[in-house]
Amino acid sequence: MTSDTTIRIVLTLLLMAGWYGELLDVKGAFLHGEFEEGEQLFMEIPEGFQMYYPMGMVLLLLKTIYGLKQAAVAFWKQLIMAFASMNYVRSKADPCLYFSWTKDGLIVWISWVDDCLGGGQEAGVLTAKKQMTDRFECDEIGNMDEYVGCKLKRDYKERSLKLTQPVMLQSFSDEFELPDGPAPNTPATPGDALLVPAKPEDCVSPAEQFKYRSGTGKLLHMMRWSRPEILNSVRELSQYMSGASMAHVKAMHRTMKYCIGKAKRGLLWKPNCGWNGDPSFEFVITGRSDSDYAKDTDTRKSVSGTSTFLNGSPINTRSNTQKSVTLSVTEAELVAATQCAQDMLFNMRILESMGLKVKKPMILEVDNKGAVDLTHNWSVGGRTRHVEVRQYFLRDLKEENVIIAKWISGDSNSSDLFTKNLPGPLFEKHMATYCGE
Repeated sequence: MTSDTTIRIVLTLLLMAGWYGELLDVKGAFLHGEFEEGEQLFMEIPEGFQMYYPMGMVLLLLKTIYGLKQAAVAFWKQLIMAFASMNYVRSKADPCLYFSWTKDGLIVWISWVDDCLGGGQEAGVLTAKKQMTDRFECDEIGNMDEYVGCKLKRDYKERSLKLTQPVMLQSFSDEFELPDGPAPNTPATPGDALLVPAKPEDCVSPAEQFKYRSGTGKLLHMMRWSRPEILNSVRELSQYMSGASMAHVKAMHRTMKYCIGKAKRGLLWKPNCGWNGDPSFEFVITGRSDSDYAKDTDTRKSVSGTSTFLNGSPINTRSNTQKSVTLSVTEAELVAATQCAQDMLFNMRILESMGLKVKKPMILEVDNKGAVDLTHNWSVGGRTRHVEVRQYFLRDLKEENVIIAKWISGDSNSSDLFTKNLPGPLFEKHMATYCGE
Protein backbone atom coordinates (compact mmCIF):
# COMPACT_ATOMS: atom_id res chain seq x y z
CA MET A 1 0.00 0.00 0.00
CA THR A 2 1.49 3.32 -1.05
CA SER A 3 2.18 6.09 1.47
CA ASP A 4 0.09 9.22 1.99
CA THR A 5 3.11 11.26 0.93
CA THR A 6 3.37 9.54 -2.44
CA ILE A 7 -0.33 10.07 -3.16
CA ARG A 8 -0.04 13.79 -2.44
CA ILE A 9 3.10 14.14 -4.54
CA VAL A 10 1.53 12.36 -7.53
CA LEU A 11 -1.65 14.43 -7.28
CA THR A 12 0.45 17.62 -7.09
CA LEU A 13 2.34 16.55 -10.23
CA LEU A 14 -1.01 15.86 -11.88
CA LEU A 15 -2.11 19.44 -11.17
CA MET A 16 1.17 21.06 -12.19
CA ALA A 17 1.31 19.22 -15.52
CA GLY A 18 -2.44 19.23 -16.23
CA TRP A 19 -2.32 15.43 -16.40
CA TYR A 20 -5.19 13.09 -17.05
CA GLY A 21 -6.03 10.84 -14.10
CA GLU A 22 -7.53 7.36 -14.23
CA LEU A 23 -8.64 5.09 -11.39
CA LEU A 24 -8.93 1.30 -11.71
CA ASP A 25 -10.24 -1.16 -9.13
CA VAL A 26 -9.01 -4.73 -9.61
CA LYS A 27 -11.89 -7.16 -9.10
CA GLY A 28 -11.25 -10.04 -6.74
CA ALA A 29 -7.69 -8.78 -6.26
CA PHE A 30 -6.71 -11.26 -3.54
CA LEU A 31 -7.79 -14.18 -5.73
CA HIS A 32 -4.93 -13.51 -8.16
CA GLY A 33 -2.10 -14.35 -5.79
CA GLU A 34 0.15 -17.39 -6.13
CA PHE A 35 1.58 -19.41 -3.25
CA GLU A 36 5.33 -19.50 -2.74
CA GLU A 37 7.06 -22.51 -4.24
CA GLY A 38 6.46 -25.58 -2.12
CA GLU A 39 3.79 -23.88 0.02
CA GLN A 40 0.55 -25.86 0.36
CA LEU A 41 -2.62 -24.83 2.14
CA PHE A 42 -5.78 -26.87 2.70
CA MET A 43 -9.25 -25.73 3.72
CA GLU A 44 -12.39 -27.40 4.98
CA ILE A 45 -15.34 -27.76 2.62
CA PRO A 46 -17.26 -24.44 2.65
CA GLU A 47 -20.65 -24.48 4.32
CA GLY A 48 -23.38 -25.45 1.87
CA PHE A 49 -21.06 -27.52 -0.36
CA GLN A 50 -20.57 -30.56 1.93
CA MET A 51 -23.15 -32.57 -0.06
CA TYR A 52 -20.88 -32.57 -3.10
CA TYR A 53 -17.85 -34.10 -1.37
CA PRO A 54 -17.20 -37.29 0.62
CA MET A 55 -17.00 -37.07 4.41
CA GLY A 56 -13.60 -35.97 5.72
CA MET A 57 -12.35 -34.44 2.46
CA VAL A 58 -10.46 -31.12 2.40
CA LEU A 59 -9.61 -28.83 -0.52
CA LEU A 60 -6.13 -27.88 -1.73
CA LEU A 61 -5.93 -24.18 -2.55
CA LEU A 62 -4.32 -23.44 -5.91
CA LYS A 63 -4.46 -19.66 -5.44
CA THR A 64 -4.84 -17.29 -2.49
CA ILE A 65 -8.28 -16.32 -1.24
CA TYR A 66 -9.63 -13.53 0.93
CA GLY A 67 -8.88 -14.03 4.61
CA LEU A 68 -5.36 -15.43 4.17
CA LYS A 69 -2.40 -13.59 5.66
CA GLN A 70 -0.50 -14.12 2.41
CA ALA A 71 -3.26 -12.75 0.16
CA ALA A 72 -2.34 -9.05 0.12
CA VAL A 73 1.39 -9.59 -0.45
CA ALA A 74 0.72 -12.31 -3.03
CA PHE A 75 -1.50 -9.95 -5.06
CA TRP A 76 1.07 -7.15 -4.77
CA LYS A 77 3.71 -9.46 -6.24
CA GLN A 78 1.40 -10.18 -9.18
CA LEU A 79 0.94 -6.43 -9.60
CA ILE A 80 4.71 -5.91 -9.61
CA MET A 81 5.11 -8.51 -12.35
CA ALA A 82 2.29 -6.92 -14.36
CA PHE A 83 3.87 -3.46 -14.27
CA ALA A 84 7.31 -4.91 -15.04
CA SER A 85 5.87 -6.61 -18.14
CA MET A 86 4.46 -3.20 -19.15
CA ASN A 87 7.99 -1.73 -18.94
CA TYR A 88 7.29 0.22 -15.75
CA VAL A 89 9.99 0.69 -13.12
CA ARG A 90 9.24 0.33 -9.43
CA SER A 91 10.36 3.28 -7.33
CA LYS A 92 13.18 2.59 -4.86
CA ALA A 93 11.63 5.08 -2.44
CA ASP A 94 8.07 3.69 -2.46
CA PRO A 95 7.51 0.06 -3.53
CA CYS A 96 3.92 0.83 -4.57
CA LEU A 97 4.90 3.58 -7.02
CA TYR A 98 5.55 2.59 -10.66
CA PHE A 99 6.64 4.90 -13.46
CA SER A 100 7.69 4.88 -17.10
CA TRP A 101 9.20 7.56 -19.33
CA THR A 102 7.40 7.09 -22.66
CA LYS A 103 6.96 9.05 -25.88
CA ASP A 104 4.01 10.66 -24.09
CA GLY A 105 6.26 11.73 -21.21
CA LEU A 106 6.19 10.46 -17.63
CA ILE A 107 3.37 8.02 -16.78
CA VAL A 108 2.90 7.22 -13.09
CA TRP A 109 0.82 4.57 -11.30
CA ILE A 110 0.36 4.05 -7.57
CA SER A 111 -1.35 1.07 -5.93
CA TRP A 112 -3.53 1.33 -2.82
CA VAL A 113 -4.38 -2.31 -2.08
CA ASP A 114 -6.59 -3.10 -5.13
CA ASP A 115 -7.01 0.51 -6.33
CA CYS A 116 -4.58 1.68 -9.02
CA LEU A 117 -4.31 5.38 -9.77
CA GLY A 118 -2.62 6.44 -13.00
CA GLY A 119 -1.50 9.91 -14.04
CA GLY A 120 0.11 11.33 -17.17
CA GLN A 121 -0.77 12.49 -20.67
CA GLU A 122 -4.13 10.97 -21.61
CA ALA A 123 -2.84 8.81 -24.48
CA GLY A 124 -0.16 7.25 -22.29
CA VAL A 125 -2.51 6.60 -19.38
CA LEU A 126 -5.16 5.01 -21.62
CA THR A 127 -2.50 2.75 -23.16
CA ALA A 128 -1.44 1.60 -19.71
CA LYS A 129 -5.08 1.17 -18.71
CA LYS A 130 -5.64 -1.14 -21.67
CA GLN A 131 -2.59 -3.18 -20.67
CA MET A 132 -3.88 -3.45 -17.09
CA THR A 133 -7.39 -4.54 -18.12
CA ASP A 134 -5.83 -7.19 -20.37
CA ARG A 135 -4.12 -8.67 -17.31
CA PHE A 136 -6.80 -8.18 -14.63
CA GLU A 137 -10.55 -7.84 -14.61
CA CYS A 138 -11.08 -4.26 -13.43
CA ASP A 139 -13.83 -1.83 -12.55
CA GLU A 140 -13.01 1.21 -14.65
CA ILE A 141 -13.88 3.94 -12.17
CA GLY A 142 -12.57 6.58 -14.57
CA ASN A 143 -12.13 10.19 -13.54
CA MET A 144 -11.15 10.72 -9.93
CA ASP A 145 -14.27 11.97 -8.20
CA GLU A 146 -13.51 9.88 -5.11
CA TYR A 147 -10.32 8.40 -3.73
CA VAL A 148 -9.22 6.94 -0.35
CA GLY A 149 -12.65 7.72 1.10
CA CYS A 150 -12.57 11.38 0.05
CA LYS A 151 -14.49 13.45 -2.46
CA LEU A 152 -12.16 15.15 -4.95
CA LYS A 153 -13.10 18.43 -6.59
CA ARG A 154 -10.69 19.48 -9.33
CA ASP A 155 -10.59 22.97 -10.81
CA TYR A 156 -8.77 22.74 -14.13
CA LYS A 157 -8.61 26.50 -14.62
CA GLU A 158 -7.11 27.18 -11.18
CA ARG A 159 -4.96 24.02 -11.25
CA SER A 160 -6.31 23.09 -7.82
CA LEU A 161 -7.76 20.03 -6.09
CA LYS A 162 -9.75 19.96 -2.87
CA LEU A 163 -10.42 16.92 -0.66
CA THR A 164 -13.54 16.76 1.50
CA GLN A 165 -15.35 13.95 3.36
CA PRO A 166 -19.10 14.73 3.37
CA VAL A 167 -20.09 11.16 4.26
CA MET A 168 -17.89 11.24 7.35
CA LEU A 169 -19.34 14.62 8.35
CA GLN A 170 -22.86 13.23 8.06
CA SER A 171 -21.92 10.33 10.35
CA PHE A 172 -21.00 12.85 13.07
CA SER A 173 -24.56 14.18 13.06
CA ASP A 174 -26.15 10.74 12.78
CA GLU A 175 -24.13 8.84 15.39
CA PHE A 176 -23.24 11.39 18.07
CA GLU A 177 -25.28 13.63 20.36
CA LEU A 178 -23.72 16.93 19.38
CA PRO A 179 -24.64 20.10 21.30
CA ASP A 180 -27.20 22.52 19.92
CA GLY A 181 -26.31 26.02 18.87
CA PRO A 182 -23.94 27.58 16.35
CA ALA A 183 -20.75 25.82 15.35
CA PRO A 184 -17.54 27.08 16.98
CA ASN A 185 -14.96 28.92 14.84
CA THR A 186 -12.08 26.75 16.06
CA PRO A 187 -11.85 22.96 16.66
CA ALA A 188 -10.78 23.44 20.29
CA THR A 189 -10.99 26.15 22.93
CA PRO A 190 -8.23 28.69 22.19
CA GLY A 191 -5.41 28.65 24.70
CA ASP A 192 -6.63 25.47 26.42
CA ALA A 193 -4.86 22.12 26.35
CA LEU A 194 -6.68 18.83 26.89
CA LEU A 195 -3.93 17.38 29.08
CA VAL A 196 -5.64 16.26 32.31
CA PRO A 197 -6.03 12.45 32.47
CA ALA A 198 -9.36 11.24 33.81
CA LYS A 199 -9.41 9.94 37.38
CA PRO A 200 -10.88 6.42 37.65
CA GLU A 201 -14.03 7.76 39.28
CA ASP A 202 -14.49 10.34 36.49
CA CYS A 203 -14.15 7.94 33.55
CA VAL A 204 -17.17 7.51 31.34
CA SER A 205 -19.00 4.19 31.08
CA PRO A 206 -17.62 1.40 28.84
CA ALA A 207 -20.36 2.14 26.29
CA GLU A 208 -19.44 5.85 26.22
CA GLN A 209 -15.75 4.96 26.01
CA PHE A 210 -16.44 2.76 22.98
CA LYS A 211 -18.29 5.65 21.35
CA TYR A 212 -15.43 8.01 22.20
CA ARG A 213 -12.92 5.69 20.54
CA SER A 214 -15.16 5.41 17.49
CA GLY A 215 -15.55 9.19 17.19
CA THR A 216 -11.86 9.91 17.71
CA GLY A 217 -11.01 7.24 15.14
CA LYS A 218 -13.21 9.01 12.59
CA LEU A 219 -11.53 12.32 13.40
CA LEU A 220 -8.11 10.72 13.02
CA HIS A 221 -9.03 9.61 9.51
CA MET A 222 -10.41 13.05 8.70
CA MET A 223 -7.33 14.93 9.94
CA ARG A 224 -5.10 12.56 7.97
CA TRP A 225 -6.78 13.10 4.63
CA SER A 226 -8.94 16.22 4.42
CA ARG A 227 -8.83 18.45 7.51
CA PRO A 228 -5.24 19.22 8.60
CA GLU A 229 -6.37 22.19 10.70
CA ILE A 230 -7.79 19.83 13.37
CA LEU A 231 -4.48 17.97 13.83
CA ASN A 232 -3.63 19.39 17.24
CA SER A 233 -7.08 18.99 18.78
CA VAL A 234 -7.39 15.40 17.53
CA ARG A 235 -3.87 14.57 18.75
CA GLU A 236 -5.00 15.63 22.23
CA LEU A 237 -8.23 13.62 21.98
CA SER A 238 -6.38 10.47 20.90
CA GLN A 239 -4.45 10.32 24.17
CA TYR A 240 -7.55 9.21 26.07
CA MET A 241 -8.72 6.19 24.09
CA SER A 242 -8.65 4.00 27.22
CA GLY A 243 -9.85 6.46 29.86
CA ALA A 244 -11.87 9.49 28.84
CA SER A 245 -13.88 11.81 31.05
CA MET A 246 -16.92 13.88 30.11
CA ALA A 247 -14.57 16.83 29.50
CA HIS A 248 -12.82 14.79 26.80
CA VAL A 249 -16.16 13.75 25.28
CA LYS A 250 -17.29 17.39 25.16
CA ALA A 251 -14.00 18.36 23.50
CA MET A 252 -14.55 15.64 20.86
CA HIS A 253 -18.08 16.91 20.23
CA ARG A 254 -16.76 20.46 19.83
CA THR A 255 -14.27 19.32 17.16
CA MET A 256 -17.02 17.45 15.32
CA LYS A 257 -19.34 20.45 15.54
CA TYR A 258 -16.60 22.67 14.11
CA CYS A 259 -16.03 20.27 11.20
CA ILE A 260 -19.75 20.20 10.36
CA GLY A 261 -20.00 23.99 10.62
CA LYS A 262 -17.08 24.40 8.22
CA ALA A 263 -18.14 21.58 5.92
CA LYS A 264 -16.78 23.22 2.76
CA ARG A 265 -13.25 23.29 4.13
CA GLY A 266 -10.84 20.62 3.00
CA LEU A 267 -7.22 20.00 2.16
CA LEU A 268 -6.40 22.16 -0.85
CA TRP A 269 -3.61 21.50 -3.33
CA LYS A 270 -2.84 24.51 -5.48
CA PRO A 271 0.76 24.49 -6.78
CA ASN A 272 2.32 27.90 -7.36
CA CYS A 273 3.51 27.07 -10.89
CA GLY A 274 2.97 24.69 -13.79
CA TRP A 275 5.21 21.98 -15.26
CA ASN A 276 5.50 21.06 -18.93
CA GLY A 277 6.83 17.54 -18.27
CA ASP A 278 10.48 18.50 -18.82
CA PRO A 279 12.67 16.11 -16.73
CA SER A 280 15.20 18.92 -16.18
CA PHE A 281 12.62 21.05 -14.34
CA GLU A 282 13.59 21.67 -10.70
CA PHE A 283 10.82 21.06 -8.19
CA VAL A 284 10.85 23.12 -5.00
CA ILE A 285 10.43 21.38 -1.64
CA THR A 286 10.12 23.51 1.51
CA GLY A 287 9.34 22.78 5.14
CA ARG A 288 8.20 24.54 8.32
CA SER A 289 8.61 23.29 11.87
CA ASP A 290 7.50 24.47 15.30
CA SER A 291 7.29 23.11 18.83
CA ASP A 292 5.45 23.82 22.08
CA TYR A 293 7.96 23.30 24.89
CA ALA A 294 7.19 20.88 27.78
CA LYS A 295 3.47 21.00 26.97
CA ASP A 296 2.51 17.68 28.54
CA THR A 297 2.08 18.41 32.25
CA ASP A 298 2.55 14.73 33.19
CA THR A 299 5.65 13.82 31.18
CA ARG A 300 6.94 17.31 30.34
CA LYS A 301 7.44 16.23 26.75
CA SER A 302 7.12 18.87 24.02
CA VAL A 303 4.87 18.83 20.96
CA SER A 304 6.19 19.03 17.40
CA GLY A 305 4.28 20.55 14.50
CA THR A 306 5.70 20.19 11.00
CA SER A 307 4.61 20.62 7.40
CA THR A 308 6.28 20.20 4.03
CA PHE A 309 5.30 21.63 0.66
CA LEU A 310 5.92 20.78 -3.00
CA ASN A 311 5.82 23.99 -5.02
CA GLY A 312 3.52 25.50 -2.43
CA SER A 313 1.20 22.49 -2.23
CA PRO A 314 1.01 20.80 1.24
CA ILE A 315 2.43 17.27 1.27
CA ASN A 316 3.06 16.34 4.93
CA THR A 317 1.36 17.75 8.03
CA ARG A 318 2.18 16.40 11.48
CA SER A 319 1.34 17.06 15.12
CA ASN A 320 2.91 14.67 17.60
CA THR A 321 4.30 14.46 21.12
CA GLN A 322 8.08 14.19 21.07
CA LYS A 323 9.62 10.86 22.12
CA SER A 324 11.88 12.26 24.85
CA VAL A 325 12.03 15.16 27.30
CA THR A 326 14.02 18.12 25.97
CA LEU A 327 15.96 20.47 28.22
CA SER A 328 15.23 23.77 26.49
CA VAL A 329 12.98 25.50 23.96
CA THR A 330 15.86 25.46 21.47
CA GLU A 331 16.33 21.72 21.83
CA ALA A 332 12.59 21.09 21.37
CA GLU A 333 12.68 23.23 18.21
CA LEU A 334 15.70 21.27 16.99
CA VAL A 335 13.81 17.98 17.45
CA ALA A 336 10.86 19.33 15.41
CA ALA A 337 13.21 20.70 12.73
CA THR A 338 14.95 17.35 12.39
CA GLN A 339 11.64 15.53 11.94
CA CYS A 340 10.60 18.03 9.27
CA ALA A 341 13.96 17.61 7.51
CA GLN A 342 13.40 13.84 7.40
CA ASP A 343 10.02 14.37 5.71
CA MET A 344 11.63 16.73 3.20
CA LEU A 345 14.29 14.14 2.40
CA PHE A 346 11.63 11.48 1.78
CA ASN A 347 9.73 13.84 -0.53
CA MET A 348 12.98 14.48 -2.40
CA ARG A 349 13.70 10.76 -2.75
CA ILE A 350 10.22 10.05 -4.12
CA LEU A 351 10.72 12.63 -6.87
CA GLU A 352 14.32 11.66 -7.63
CA SER A 353 13.40 7.96 -7.77
CA MET A 354 11.30 8.84 -10.85
CA GLY A 355 14.16 10.67 -12.55
CA LEU A 356 12.94 14.15 -11.56
CA LYS A 357 15.06 16.95 -10.11
CA VAL A 358 14.73 18.88 -6.85
CA LYS A 359 16.14 22.35 -6.32
CA LYS A 360 18.94 22.40 -3.73
CA PRO A 361 19.28 23.47 -1.06
CA MET A 362 15.75 22.90 0.16
CA ILE A 363 14.60 25.56 2.63
CA LEU A 364 13.50 24.58 6.15
CA GLU A 365 11.84 27.45 8.05
CA VAL A 366 12.18 27.48 11.85
CA ASP A 367 10.92 30.24 14.17
CA ASN A 368 13.66 29.78 16.78
CA LYS A 369 16.97 31.57 16.10
CA GLY A 370 18.88 29.37 18.52
CA ALA A 371 17.91 26.21 16.64
CA VAL A 372 18.77 27.83 13.31
CA ASP A 373 22.16 28.98 14.62
CA LEU A 374 22.98 25.47 15.85
CA THR A 375 22.54 24.13 12.32
CA HIS A 376 24.88 26.79 10.93
CA ASN A 377 27.96 26.44 13.12
CA TRP A 378 30.35 23.70 14.16
CA SER A 379 31.14 24.73 17.72
CA VAL A 380 30.75 22.05 20.37
CA GLY A 381 30.09 22.84 24.00
CA GLY A 382 28.88 21.08 27.11
CA ARG A 383 25.45 22.71 26.88
CA THR A 384 24.66 21.22 23.45
CA ARG A 385 26.62 17.96 23.58
CA HIS A 386 23.50 15.99 24.54
CA VAL A 387 21.78 16.96 21.26
CA GLU A 388 24.79 16.66 18.99
CA VAL A 389 23.40 13.76 16.92
CA ARG A 390 20.43 15.83 15.71
CA GLN A 391 22.65 18.89 15.54
CA TYR A 392 25.20 17.16 13.32
CA PHE A 393 22.46 15.65 11.14
CA LEU A 394 21.15 19.10 10.16
CA ARG A 395 24.68 20.50 9.90
CA ASP A 396 25.67 17.74 7.49
CA LEU A 397 22.60 18.41 5.33
CA LYS A 398 23.64 22.07 5.16
CA GLU A 399 27.24 21.18 4.29
CA GLU A 400 26.01 18.86 1.53
CA ASN A 401 23.79 21.66 0.17
CA VAL A 402 20.66 19.54 0.63
CA ILE A 403 18.71 21.47 3.30
CA ILE A 404 19.41 24.85 4.87
CA ALA A 405 17.49 26.19 7.88
CA LYS A 406 16.24 29.78 7.86
CA TRP A 407 14.51 31.81 10.55
CA ILE A 408 10.85 32.73 10.14
CA SER A 409 8.74 34.83 12.51
CA GLY A 410 6.32 32.97 14.74
CA ASP A 411 3.29 34.79 13.29
CA SER A 412 4.29 33.62 9.80
CA ASN A 413 4.94 29.99 10.78
CA SER A 414 1.86 28.03 9.72
CA SER A 415 3.07 24.92 11.59
CA ASP A 416 2.15 26.77 14.80
CA LEU A 417 -1.35 25.48 13.96
CA PHE A 418 -0.19 21.93 14.83
CA THR A 419 1.31 22.61 18.28
CA LYS A 420 -1.38 24.55 20.16
CA ASN A 421 -5.03 25.61 20.08
CA LEU A 422 -4.81 29.03 18.47
CA PRO A 423 -7.22 31.98 18.85
CA GLY A 424 -9.62 32.65 15.98
CA PRO A 425 -7.75 35.24 13.83
CA LEU A 426 -4.39 33.42 13.98
CA PHE A 427 -6.12 30.07 13.44
CA GLU A 428 -7.86 31.38 10.31
CA LYS A 429 -4.59 32.82 8.98
CA HIS A 430 -2.66 29.56 9.29
CA MET A 431 -5.60 27.37 8.29
CA ALA A 432 -5.72 29.12 4.92
CA THR A 433 -2.24 27.77 4.12
CA TYR A 434 -3.65 24.23 4.01
CA CYS A 435 -7.36 24.68 3.25
CA GLY A 436 -7.48 27.87 1.20
CA GLU A 437 -9.25 31.13 1.95
